[in-house]
Order: sequence, then C-alpha cells, then structure tokens
Amino acid sequence: MFAAGLVRDKKGIQSFDIPKPQITKPTEVLVKVKKVGLDGTDFTLVSEDLKDLAEGRDNIVLGHELAGVVEEVGTGVTTLKRGDVVTMTVRRGCGQCHPCMHNQSDMCMTGLFTERGIHKLDGFLTEYVVDEEQYIVKVPDTLANYAVLLEPISIVEKAVEQIKIIQSRLPWACGHPDHSFLEENWGRCKSAIVIGAGPLGLLATAQLRIAGVNTTTIDIVPEDHVKARLVKQFGATYMDGSLKQPEDVVARTCQSGNASIIFEASGASEMAINLIPCLLRSSIYVMTGIPRGKSRANFDADLLLRTITRYNIVIVGSVNSNRSHFEKAITSLERIERSFHGLLNQLFTHTFKLEDYEKAFSLQDPNRMKVMVEV
Repeated sequence: MFAAGLVRDKKGIQSFDIPKPQITKPTEVLVKVKKVGLDGTDFTLVSEDLKDLAEGRDNIVLGHELAGVVEEVGTGVTTLKRGDVVTMTVRRGCGQCHPCMHNQSDMCMTGLFTERGIHKLDGFLTEYVVDEEQYIVKVPDTLANYAVLLEPISIVEKAVEQIKIIQSRLPWACGHPDHSFLEENWGRCKSAIVIGAGPLGLLATAQLRIAGVNTTTIDIVPEDHVKARLVKQFGATYMDGSLKQPEDVVARTCQSGNASIIFEASGASEMAINLIPCLLRSSIYVMTGIPRGKSRANFDADLLLRTITRYNIVIVGSVNSNRSHFEKAITSLERIERSFHGLLNQLFTHTFKLEDYEKAFSLQDPNRMKVMVEV
C-alpha cells in the first residue's frame, strides 16, 4: 500500500510501501482515507528532518488531519457503520497517568503518549488506516468537505475551553451578567489579539468573532493578501507586522486598546513575549504555537514580571486536543459556515494527489494556506 512520510537515513519526504491494515479487534474500524490536510507541523517535520520513529521501524507515515470513509467495522463497534464520513483524533494516551485513563491524553502527565503522523505512530498519507472506535469521530455529511479542518479547530476548541475554565474564576466578566465566560455570549465586552493568520489563527479569529469578541489578528503579510482579507471578512481587524520591528507592532497594538485575551497561533516567540504588557488586568494569554530552533530576544524582563504579577495575568500553554474537542469542533464548524458562508472554502488554496506528495511538500507559493492531499 502506497504511503508518504519520513525514512531513516534519508532526508526529505519519501514514498514507501506498507501492508494494508486489517481489523484484528472487535472494537477496531477500517477507514479509507479520502483527504489529508497538511499544516506547519508536517512541513516542519520534513524541512527540519525531525524523525520520531517507533522502535523497530525505519519509516513513519506523515499526515494528521484526516477525512475518510468507514470501509469496515469490527463486531463490537456500535457508533459507526460502513459509509460514514469520519475524522480521527491524533494522540494516543500513555495508559498510565490519570488524564490518559480518563480520555484526556492531551493532558498526559508522563510524556509517554504517541501521535499519529507525528510521534511514533503512522499518520494518514496512505490509502487505509485502522484504529479503535474511541478515536474515530463521525462527521455530518454537511461538513464532509471540511472534515480535515476538524483537527485544527479542535486545537482552538481546547484553547478556548482553557480560557473559559481559567477566567471563570473571576466573579464578573463585565457589566453584563450574561457575558460571563461560562455563558453562550461570553465574548461580549472582551477584546482579543490573535498572533498568526494561518489556518489555525484564522479559525481562532472566526471562533472569537462568533463569540462576540472584538478581535485584532496580526500577521506579516500585506493588506491585500488572502489571509488579511479573510481576517476582515470574519469581522476582525487585521494588522500587518511585516514592515515593522516587533517593538513597533507591540506599541501599535497596545495603543489600540489592551486585550483581555491573547491567542498565540504562530510560534513567533519574540512577538509572543513582547505582547504580554498589552494585556488588561486579570486577563489570559494562551499559547498554541511551538517555535523550532533557538531564538534570542531583547525584552524588559522586569516589566514582564511586574505586569504578570500585579495584573493577575495567566499564561497557559495548550497543545493537542481530545475527542471531546473534536466533537465540539463539529458544532463550531457548523456555526462558522452558517455565520460566514463560503469563507471556509477560501482556506483551501492548493490540492494535490497523493502520488504528487513531493510537489505538496515543496510548494513555495506565498499565498499558501491549507494544502490538501487527495487519496
């Protein structure tokens, strides 16, 4: 069976053959892969030659954003049937710590988890995959074209969940009691900065705007770029940081009004650190971007510590997601499609066949957004 991924002792994306998987347990499901979304993690794994192979393996199949169709189910499967459109969660828990034993592998305490297409487990850039029913999420037919977006928006769901849980410690949110963090209209009277306008940042922008949050999204592309246009179409303000020094962007951002939420979705570490003083008192900063390599930055450490301590600021890292976030992501995608009809299609800028995997990973188009591979 054809597959694309990383191979020991070889650099770059490679193709290789793997056996077609078979159902061996009553609770397993065979899924025919239809589409795979590629994101920054996939491109970085290839460009930085970051191989994380399982013991005894010489390769790993990449791809962790799946849209597939159920081909066959085990005798013990009760929630899925042949022909169902599905996606699949990414992380598999360690089976040892309390979070993993309660289906929250995204909060694994041991670090002994595995991840499909990233960490020791094969991903989805192939023809068929098998996994346990508990990791497979049924997708409504109306969202079949957007199923590969459920993984990135599940990351947004988890981050927003963290914001709501942590900020609900406050006895009030604003002057309107129905705007508390645990109410449906929680975003009213709140302001946010989103760092990064890639697919994750755009989905975060859309999610915040639906909640009523006054949102500014920052990236390093000009105002006429597709990213900037989508930010504006989602009802947010776009800020171009490409022609400015980080301190200038920070100054301009802070001058436009302090934020009660910062959502970091780019891995731009210097910008991320320097925007902390832009936060209001009792506000929250959630970080989802993971920078690679090393970066040295000049910043006022005393100012940062004073701001964090005196203003009761919370900084929280949020990585991965679990099944509950995928299920919530379905509802969120439906709301985004209803509220901003047709805009989700604009996230998909390039599509390749699986056999053209090399072209997909070598794409240099500056207008690249979500790259999709069709199987």
